[in-house]
Amino acid sequence: MIRVFLIATLLAGASALAGATASWAQTDCEQLLAALNAALAKADLSATIAAAKPILGSAECPAETRREVGVKVALAHVREADHIEDPARQLAILESGMAYAQPWKLMKLIGDLRRKVPASGKIDYAAASLAYQSALADIADKKSVPNPPPNEVIQELIELANESRMLSSTFVPGDVLLTRSLRDVAVESVPVPVQFVRGRNEMTPLGEQYAAEMLRLLSEQGHPRVLLVGHTDPDGSDQYNLTLSLRRAQALRSYLVEHGYPGSNVEAEGHGRREPLVLANASDYSQAQIYQMLRRVEVKYH
Repeated sequence: MIRVFLIATLLAGASALAGATASWAQTDCEQLLAALNAALAKADLSATIAAAKPILGSAECPAETRREVGVKVALAHVREADHIEDPARQLAILESGMAYAQPWKLMKLIGDLRRKVPASGKIDYAAASLAYQSALADIADKKSVPNPPPNEVIQELIELANESRMLSSTFVPGDVLLTRSLRDVAVESVPVPVQFVRGRNEMTPLGEQYAAEMLRLLSEQGHPRVLLVGHTDPDGSDQYNLTLSLRRAQALRSYLVEHGYPGSNVEAEGHGRREPLVLANASDYSQAQIYQMLRRVEVKYH
C-alpha cells in the first residue's frame, strides 16, 4: 500500500512539474515575443535581430512561432532598405534578410535589384530569376501566404522570372515556372530558353540542359498534351524565319519523343517572327537582349 502511494505521489509530482515547465516555457516565449514586438515598433533592425535570436534558437517556442518570427525579421530588412537610396546597399541589406525567411515581398525586391545592380561587372540574371521564382514559390504556398497578392502582381513576377531566365548565360532551374497555374493565375504558355546553334536547329549544350529539364517537369505532370511553338527575332525574311522556327520546334519535339514522351501528346508549330514576346518592361533591355528573348520555344498546354 505504501509503495502504491509513493508511486502515485511521484506520478502526480511529475505531472505537476511537467505542467509547470510547460507554463514556464509559454511565459518565457511570450516574454521574448513581447521584446521582439517592442523592437519592431521602434523600427530598429539591430534591436529586432537581437530580440529575434533567442526565439529562433529556442526549443520552447513552437515551430510555427519561430517561422512567423523569421518572416517578421526578413520583412524588417525590407523596411530598413526602403530608407536607403544606394541600390547596392539596399540589395546587401535585403539579401541579409534571406537568412531568416524568404517572403515574396523580400524576394521580389531582391529580383528587381539584381536586374539593376551589377555583380562582378555584369547583371546576374540567373540570381534575379531565382529570386522571382522564390517569390512565386512562397505565393504558391497557401499556408505561408493565405491572402495572395493581386493576379497582375503574380503575372508580372512570372514574366520577370522568365525574362531573367532567358537572359542568363548559365542554366537556371525553372520548376516553379513550367506549371499550369499559380494560385488563380492560369499559365497559358511558358517560354523555354532552349538555345540553338545560330541559323540551325541543333541545340547548344545549354539548350539540351533546358530540354532535359522540360522533359522531366512535363513527365512529372503525367505527360500532358502540349504544343511547342518556335519563334525567332526579326532578322531575315518572313519565310526563312517561319521555316527555321518550325524546324527548331520539331527538333525539341523529337528530343522529347526520343526520350519517352508520347508522340501523340506533343505537337510542333513555327510562328517565325510574327509573335513578338510581350515583355514586362521592354525599356529595361537592350535591342540585343530583346532579340535574344525573341528566339524562343514556348510550351502551350492543350
